[in-house]
Amino acid sequence: MLRCLKIKEIVLPERFVEEAFPELSEEDECRIDHALKTKRTSPTEVLVQKFNLNITRADIQTLDGLNWLNDEVINFYMNLLIERGKIDKWPKVYAMNTFFYPKLLKDGHASLKRWTRRVDIFSYDIIAVPIHLGMHWCMSIINFENRTIQYYDSMGNPNNRCLHALRKYLKAEHLDKKGEEYDVNDWVLENVSDIPQQMNGSDCGVFSCTYAEFLTRKAGLNFSQENMPYLRRKMILEILNGELIIQ
Repeated sequence: MLRCLKIKEIVLPERFVEEAFPELSEEDECRIDHALKTKRTSPTEVLVQKFNLNITRADIQTLDGLNWLNDEVINFYMNLLIERGKIDKWPKVYAMNTFFYPKLLKDGHASLKRWTRRVDIFSYDIIAVPIHLGMHWCMSIINFENRTIQYYDSMGNPNNRCLHALRKYLKAEHLDKKGEEYDVNDWVLENVSDIPQQMNGSDCGVFSCTYAEFLTRKAGLNFSQENMPYLRRKMILEILNGELIIQ
């Protein structure tokens, strides 16, 4: 039976106090505008090379206006979360790429063994898992400290299938890499409610990345639909800089 986390019954970890919305400087705004420039530019121009990923002008433009984010942008952003997690004051973070969850559902853990052959996921505090549902992005957070798997959907829909698939994955991965059973009986699975919700049909990718950015630094989810224009531009700047603003 799926169990839900009851906030009143747990002690929440201490949250880091950080400004939620750092101000973008005039220089920052100019860089963002230049990256979004379309006249006399090539959409295939590579603006950023990092993490063995190339981010083109066309990729950056998925963050403009009401465009839908693509895999390249989300995967790059997940790598920024991993990089920040290497700083001692933050939780140690790993993130799956956007192709992980569809492949897990389609082919199971056996098809993903090689993906983590150089990674011990059990050595991390938090794992962010982007969830692509065809026309909609969500985010799942695996927290080894709290022994929880949580699902965040900016349209408020539950996904028990995802929660159970990720718990099953943890068991199979531990058996494969550690050679022994992993006890997940006390893990709590939760479709998280009462979270910021999108009010349109295009911002799910930004909501999902922002959930992960806040949660991997133990920040409260104190943003809303009205912050989306700012958050899109902040993400552009972070990708151009190759690091998250809050370090």
